[in-house]
Amino acid sequence: MRRVLLMAVVALATVGCQKPTLSPENYETAAKDPRRDTETARLETARGLRLIESRDLEEAEKVLKGALAADVFYGPAHNNLGLVYFHQKRLYLAALEFQYAIKLMPSATEPKNNLGMVFESIGRLADAERCYDEALAAEPDNAQVTENLARVCVRMARKDAKTRKLLQDVVVKSDRPDWVKWAKERLVTMGQPEPAGDRTLPALTTPAEETPLPPQPGMAPLPSVNPAQT
Repeated sequence: MRRVLLMAVVALATVGCQKPTLSPENYETAAKDPRRDTETARLETARGLRLIESRDLEEAEKVLKGALAADVFYGPAHNNLGLVYFHQKRLYLAALEFQYAIKLMPSATEPKNNLGMVFESIGRLADAERCYDEALAAEPDNAQVTENLARVCVRMARKDAKTRKLLQDVVVKSDRPDWVKWAKERLVTMGQPEPAGDRTLPALTTPAEETPLPPQPGMAPLPSVNPAQT
């Protein structure tokens, strides 16, 4: 887990992953000329994250909006507010928050991964792949992003070298048994792969039928961070 963000009245520039075409809902923004109280934003973002973890999404939304009222440019609050909207299935608002988080924190992995989840959830798989690619480029050893990118490639019925390598990496990197089992079985349906480098790939078993995708894709929250890190 890492950090999170909210949205202001600004036109979002294209930031790698494209803007989704979804119907907007009513959206309350922060003031156009907000005061910059970054320390309050940091503390409230930490409180909002705890509320997300306890699944109190309604209260988390209020707290994170308060964090952004304190400092609308505090990136982690935007990312985490996007998570709240995603879990509430308010996908247009979630996408806006993740895009704004990317704009504020261009080197951060989490908002790129999370925006990919929005695209994947509405079936825009090519856009999701681009977002996951950017997230993985920012953090090549991130197992969660590797899982998400492997899943979207499989959903697109890809059987190329990229997909095979991603599945191999899931087997090696993931600490979630359901994902490891899924990746191993998908590799069998593609034919016996060669292990990458000197890493040993666990033994593969042939499934009786195609294995469904793991049920819980990875979303990435952001803990409150030092303002110097944003």
